Amino acid sequence: MRILGVRERRVPISRYATGDATGGDLDTTAVAVVTDVLRDGEPVVGFGFSSIGRFGQGGLIRERFAPRLVAAADAVASASGGGIDPFRAWDHMMRGEKPGGHGERCVAVGTLDMALWDAAAKIADRPLHAFLAAATGASGSAARVPVYAGGGYYFADGDIGRLTDEVRGFLDGATPMSRSR
Repeated sequence: MRILGVRERRVPISRYATGDATGGDLDTTAVAVVTDVLRDGEPVVGFGFSSIGRFGQGGLIRERFAPRLVAAADAVASASGGGIDPFRAWDHMMRGEKPGGHGERCVAVGTLDMALWDAAAKIADRPLHAFLAAATGASGSAARVPVYAGGGYYFADGDIGRLTDEVRGFLDGATPMSRSR
């Protein structure tokens, strides 16, 4: 198994409905990690994206982390050689990086990491949550998968009302942006 390439695109997107709120011109980075594993004649591709509410990380991905993944060749394959080992891939992405935080770096690596786990689960033909549980030694497979719902961001207009609607939407399981304002 080899990673053939990483495609990266900046996507203009913001959680704000209008550009007048702080951060209305933010974007995200979407990546596709293309492997040499074929399914129905097509390569298996893992997808990831960076967080909404900051600027995309394309430069770091293109200039540092994607080239390291592609250059790692067989070294990021799973022990069987037939899949991706996201832990090995992470080690290769971080080679030469100094220890420590660097918020922008963790977003770039996290974007690729998301795509690597997606590709690894697809190659293994398992739901991602089950693949993650097995890879990390977690027991069982939950019928429901809890997630973190980001939110509570500032709106320049009607902040308290919009925040109240957003939190109610989370509690109701509805998409907050689909609620009328």
